[in-house]
Formats: sequence, C-alpha cells, structure tokens
Amino acid sequence: MIKGYEERYLLIILSAVMNQKPSPEPIRSLDWEKMFRLSDYHGVAHAVHYGILGLDQDIPQAVRQQFFDKYLESVYRVGRLQKSEMQLVALMERERINCFYISYTDIVKNYPIEEMCCRESIEIGSSRKSTRIIWEILKKVDFEDRKMDETGRLFYRIPGIRVINFDYTLFFSSSMQRFFKKLLKKTPLKNENKSIRELPLDDRYLFLMCRLTNSYARGDISLSQIMDFWIFYKTYGEDFNWPYIYGSLKKLKIADFAERLEHLILRWFGTGAVIENVEIYEAMESYILSKGTDGREISSKLLPLINTVADCYARNRRLEEIKKMVIWLFPDRRYMETIYPLLGKVKLLLPVFWGLRLWRYLIRICTNPLRYKTYPKLKRVFLGAVKRLPFISRKTNPENTDEESKETVEIPK
Repeated sequence: MIKGYEERYLLIILSAVMNQKPSPEPIRSLDWEKMFRLSDYHGVAHAVHYGILGLDQDIPQAVRQQFFDKYLESVYRVGRLQKSEMQLVALMERERINCFYISYTDIVKNYPIEEMCCRESIEIGSSRKSTRIIWEILKKVDFEDRKMDETGRLFYRIPGIRVINFDYTLFFSSSMQRFFKKLLKKTPLKNENKSIRELPLDDRYLFLMCRLTNSYARGDISLSQIMDFWIFYKTYGEDFNWPYIYGSLKKLKIADFAERLEHLILRWFGTGAVIENVEIYEAMESYILSKGTDGREISSKLLPLINTVADCYARNRRLEEIKKMVIWLFPDRRYMETIYPLLGKVKLLLPVFWGLRLWRYLIRICTNPLRYKTYPKLKRVFLGAVKRLPFISRKTNPENTDEESKETVEIPK
C-alpha cells in the first residue's frame, strides 16, 4: 500500500498533465521537497512542473525553481536528441550495422507537449558482435563510454546527448532473449535502408512490455518508463493486432503479469478501470513507487522472474567474490616485483614466487595463533610458577623489604 499522500498525489498530478486537465488541489498539506525528490527519482519532475503551475498551494520558491530547472533540461534535451538521432541513424546505415531503434522523434510527437517526453536517451538494439563496432563509430563523433549497469552500454557527448546500446543480454528471461534475437532477423527494414530495422506496432508493444517487465523484475522500473508506454498505448492502441500480441505474451510467459500491469496503468492515466483484487494492485503500486523495496512478496508471486533475477544477482556476487579471491591468490607481475625484485629480471619465475608467497602466508597463519595466544599464556604460567619459588619470592617481595627496613630503623627506648 502507498505509504504517503505525496506518492498518491504524484500519480494524480501526472494523470492530469498527461490528459491535459487542470491539476486538482491537494486535499491536505504536502511535503513539497519530498514531492520533488520522489518525482526526480522517477524521472518525471519536468512533467510535474506543468502540473504545479496553476496550483494555489504555497509551494516554496526553492522547490518551484528545482522543478523549473528540470523542465529546462527537458526543453534542451528534446531538440538535441532529435538532431542527434538523424545523424546516428545515418552512421549506422553507412557502416551497415544490423540494428533497430524506437524513434525518439515518434515518441516526442505523441506527447501533448514535446517537453513532457520522459525518454532521456537514444536507444539502439543490436547483436553482441556489433557493440564494439558501434563504440568505434560513436568514438569518432566525440562520444565517450560511460559505466552503466546490466541494462546496456551508455555513450555520452557534451552537452548532454546520451546513447544507450543494448543486446539480448538486456533481458534475464531466455524467452525474451529469443524474442530480441528474432527482432534482429525478421523485422522489416526501415524505408529504403539496408541495415536499420523498424519495429512494427505489435512488436514495438511487445518489446516495450518486455522492457517494463524486465525492469519490474530488476526493481528499477520508473514512472518515466510507464509514461512512455502509456503514450504509445494511447496513440496506437486501436491499431494493435491483439490476438497476435496475446499469443506472443503467452510464449514470452508474461501474459498474466502484462495484463495486470496494463490494468494498473489504465487505472493511473487512462479510464480509471475498475479492478478486482485491490490488494495486488496496491502492492504493485508500492513496488513501483519504491523501486522494488515495498510490496515485494506479492509481486514475486505475481512475477516469478523477480526471484530469478534475485538468484542471478546472488550468483553474480558469488562470482565476484571468487574473482577477488583469485586476484588475491595470484597477483599480477608488477605487484609481485615489488616483493621479489628478482622477478623483474626472470619473468618465468612468477609461478614459483606465487607459491613462495602463499607458503609464507600459510606459515604465518599457522604460527600466529601460537605467537599471539598460546605463547603469552605459557609465559604468564611460567612467570607465575617462578614467582612462587621461596628464594625468588624473598628477593622480589617489596612488602617484606619495607617491613624489614622499618624494623632496622626503629631504636628501642
């Protein structure tokens, strides 16, 4: 269940903005700083800016400025990405890269106002073999490689142009991976292009739903992704071939989840569809708004892929721990040369010095308990026994010497 009124009001204001309706006044006081953090966390702060323009609420000026700054970023971003997309498509076609992309320009024009668009990057799907070639192409036009998580490879160019390249490993599900590979083989080419493919509406729906499902399972689904999907659904929904889509969703093993997610999105931004099992949808709301923190138990029952992702992350962590252990056991040659200078002259001795280093560590591990635990105990026992000897105690007992000195000093009257 959604924890605070800020989360609920965020959905209300986004729905009003997307449907070009006046934003309703909140029925209780809001923490506007929390509203900004939450909307920025989900990448929709620029859209919320439109919703708060006509409100009579006493919103702090600093918060209004933060929303306005995000709006300005979206204004500049739309024009830059539209121009860059045309250039990148021409580059991919010239280099004969077999790939597909969902046109950023098409997404933008479907929003009520272009600056509301939530997509922040140009996204290109390709085979794994093409990833290196695409990087070389983008490097020639001043893009730099940025680190990113498992969702793809990010390329960035000043002043804020982002390109994400992904392959079938974008998805955890093997059925989704096969679907991705099929898109690169059977999707028709775009216009007169020889390499660039254009996804038909039905396959575009399936791809976007797979993206949402995958992000949901990973726990990083955002309202910006959902708004992009809703705009596409609202624009082209009447043209979909639903029998084909339903059949494909069953093959992808996400038919039930996709239906529930679609109903939830309709409840937020669409017709306000009446739904049953309110508890499930409230758990899904909490899961989305908290990005996987709340409502996880019910969501994992609804979408078993969540458990698959968690198991995969656990295996990855174990694999990383094994890699760290191997690196510690067998350091690189430069590090070993700092310990054994002779290795700099005779590089073939590296395995020998690895063994010698491990032998030294083994001896240290075996002797440390004796040195720091057993030896101090034996020492204390030995000294205690020595002090108990009669001739030692007489010489070393300070109390006796004090008494003797007093007796010799006193002179009887």
